[in-house]
Amino acid sequence: MKLIKQTLWITLTVLTVGLGINVPAFADPTGLEIMQAVDNREDGDTLQQNIHQILIDRNGNKRKRHMISFRKDYGKDSKTIVFFAEPANIRDTALLTFDYDDPNTDDDQWLYLPALKKVRRISSSDRGDYFMGTDFTFEDMKQTPELQDYHWKLLGSEKIRGFDCWKVEGIPASNDVARELGYSRLVQWIRKDNNFTIQAYYWDQAGRELKHLEIPNLTQIKGIWSATSVEMMNIQNNHQTRLEFSEKLYNANLKDRMFTQRTLKRGHR
Repeated sequence: MKLIKQTLWITLTVLTVGLGINVPAFADPTGLEIMQAVDNREDGDTLQQNIHQILIDRNGNKRKRHMISFRKDYGKDSKTIVFFAEPANIRDTALLTFDYDDPNTDDDQWLYLPALKKVRRISSSDRGDYFMGTDFTFEDMKQTPELQDYHWKLLGSEKIRGFDCWKVEGIPASNDVARELGYSRLVQWIRKDNNFTIQAYYWDQAGRELKHLEIPNLTQIKGIWSATSVEMMNIQNNHQTRLEFSEKLYNANLKDRMFTQRTLKRGHR
């Protein structure tokens, strides 16, 4: 069978060359098509995981936190809730996010601060604020950027840590969006074999390089590509946030009542 296929290929090649037919090469996907593939990557219908968060200042001093997070998909929309378990001074602080696929619907986010016994709604103008002293903004806490927030452009291909990656640039769609996000430019490196971002660079509104995101370790859990750690470095102030993920459980039966403001205030029990 291989010999027959090879003979057919040689025959077709000779004919097309002899007849002067130009056979077009496969075109690369557009930047937007690549980001849509990232957004549509299989990630399970639900996810429960433990997150160990390490904050490292410019002097190497470390603060450690422990969180528990839950996510559930509702069609193309998703809901995520994150609870802080340790240390005691921030225990029961929680973030609830409703991530909508419809570009005409703003996502919803609420932050519960137990010391104030108050739920704070995160408005679109606040989504560029940093989350709980980390190097991640509220917007960064979502799985993928809101695709409509950027004009996406494919810059080419590069090898990162031995993996063939697409290099995709995102420019905020408007000055208002840039102010909300706090970024003037974003570049992501996305593995071609699994549509997973493994590196991203961010620039501030003045056009200066601001942060580097690294996802050094990926593994497959029940066939789903998963990050085991994420690192965000602010290169302007030398502050770093490291996230380490464990006990990932996909496709468990999570109740809808988990993703409510009532649960946000009650905490994880």
